[in-house]
This record gives sequence, structure tokens and C-alpha cells, in this order.
Amino acid sequence: MASHASRIPLPLAGLLALAVAMGIGRFAFTPVLPMMQTDLGLSLSQGSWLASANYLGYLLGALLVTHLSWSPATLLRAGLWTVVLATAAMGLDSHWLGWLSWRLLAGVASAWVLIGTSALCIARLNATGQTERSGVVFAGVGCGIAFAGLACMGLTLAGTTASHAWLWLATAALAGLLGASM
Repeated sequence: MASHASRIPLPLAGLLALAVAMGIGRFAFTPVLPMMQTDLGLSLSQGSWLASANYLGYLLGALLVTHLSWSPATLLRAGLWTVVLATAAMGLDSHWLGWLSWRLLAGVASAWVLIGTSALCIARLNATGQTERSGVVFAGVGCGIAFAGLACMGLTLAGTTASHAWLWLATAALAGLLGASM
């Protein structure tokens, strides 16, 4: 997350973190699914299981935080790096059971980022009297979802394979992580 000598303002750093976690870690699966069905023969039932694994991971990630003694910054960093790695793994793995694991892990990590970002940004914004800027942080959810959808539409139109789409999204997630100036 952005520090006092950061490259970008704190609300934008929070926006980027949530865009990565939600847009890519949670919701990029939906626009990649048709590519996975075409390229990899993924059935609708298998796709439903993958989506459900991510939902379960999100729940588990939120519950796991209650047992971790990590600071919000550590939670945020671990979550962002895990989103990047789990997204890349989706593009490198070609087995449905592996994908289940990666989607579950991405869900866990997305919850960590949401909780870490919320705790860190809101506390810092409150401390500096900028509470009205918290909306910018949470706009990251919508920005990330819109970005993932539009990026996947462009990748589909360009004839990109599902595997390459996942790797492209992992690269975008890494760029967002680095942009958040942790």
C-alpha cells in the first residue's frame, strides 16, 4: 500500500489493490469461461464448480483472517501476491482439479486483500481527515470488474487462448500490485 513517500495517493493505491483482488482474483473467471469452454472443453458444470470454489475460498479467507495475527499490510501484500500467482497458475495448469485449487486460493486471497485494504486505507484516511476519499478506494471493485470484462472481450476478439488470457490477467494483476506501491 502507498506510504507517506508514495508514488500515488493512498486512495488510488487502495483502488488498485481492490481492482486486482476483485476484478481479477474474484470476477475475471466469468469472461474467461467462454474461452475455457471453447479452447479446453470445459463444461458448464465444471465452470460452475470453479466459480463455487472461488466463492468458498472467499468465505474461508474472510473466516481465516479471524485466526491470523497478521497486520493489515501483511494481509494485503500476501493476498495481492497470491492473486497474481493463482491467476498465472490458471494459465499454466491444464487440469480441472488444479483449476479448482487455484480458484479456491484466489478466493481466499481476494478476501484478504479486501479486509487488509479496508482496514489499512480507512484507518489512514481517517487519521488524516480524508474520510470522504474512502469511496475512491471502494471504486476499485467496480473498476477491476469493468477492466477484467473489457480486457477479456478484447482478448477474445484478438483470438487469444484461455491460457494466454489468464497469463495476461496475471501480468495486469502484477502491474496493479506494483502500482499500489507497497
